[in-house]
Amino acid sequence: MTEREPAALPARRKLPKGPHNLSRDEVAGTQRARLIDAVLENTGTRGYVATTIGHLTATAGVSRTSFYEQFTDKQDAFLTAYRQTTAEFIAQGVAVAAEAATPLDAVTACCDFLVDYVHRRPTAVRAVLLEIYALGDAGLEARETTLRAGEAVFDRTAKWLCATDPALPAPPPFTARTVVAATIELITQAIWNATEDAYGQAREAVRYTWLLGLFGHQGIDASRP
Repeated sequence: MTEREPAALPARRKLPKGPHNLSRDEVAGTQRARLIDAVLENTGTRGYVATTIGHLTATAGVSRTSFYEQFTDKQDAFLTAYRQTTAEFIAQGVAVAAEAATPLDAVTACCDFLVDYVHRRPTAVRAVLLEIYALGDAGLEARETTLRAGEAVFDRTAKWLCATDPALPAPPPFTARTVVAATIELITQAIWNATEDAYGQAREAVRYTWLLGLFGHQGIDASRP
C-alpha cells in the first residue's frame, strides 16, 4: 500500500479552543471519538502494521496519556473502532430496511445504502474489511461476529419474504454466509477500483446477489422490478 498522509478529522470532533464548560466525561468522549476516527483513517491509509500510536495521537490531536486512558494498546483501539463501525453500519442498514414496504424494497434500499456508505467512506471501509486480518486470531474472531450479524439480517429478510409469499421455499443452509461473503468481496473490489463505474457495478451486483439468495435462480427474474 502506498503511504499517504491521513485526512484531517472532521471539525465536529474538535474540542473548543480555550476555556469551556465541558465535563471530564464529555472531553474524554470527544477524545475517544477522535481517536476512533484516527484509527480508521490511519489504518485505512497506511495499513494496520505500519500505523503507530504516534500516528493516532497526532491525527486525533491528543496526548499519549489520553490515548492510554481510552485504550490498552493499538490492537484494542483498532478492535474498538472495528466493532463500533460495523455495529453502527448494520444498525443503520436495518433502519433503512425497516422503512421499506416490501422485502424487495428493503433489499433495494439496503443495497443502495451499502454502496453509498462505502462510496462516502472508502478509507474507513478499507480499514474494516482488509486490515482486520492483520490482527490474527483476535481479528478473525471480531470479523466472525460481524459476519454473523450480517447473516442474521439476511435470515430476517428471508423470513419476512416467506411470510409474504408462503409458496416461496426458505433459502438452503449456508445461503446467508454465501451472500454476505460475496457482498464483502464485491464492495472490496469497488473500493480497490475506486471509479464511478465500479461503484455502479457493485450496486447492481450486490442487489442481484441478495435477490439470488432470497429467491433462487428460478424466481429471480420475476422478482426484479
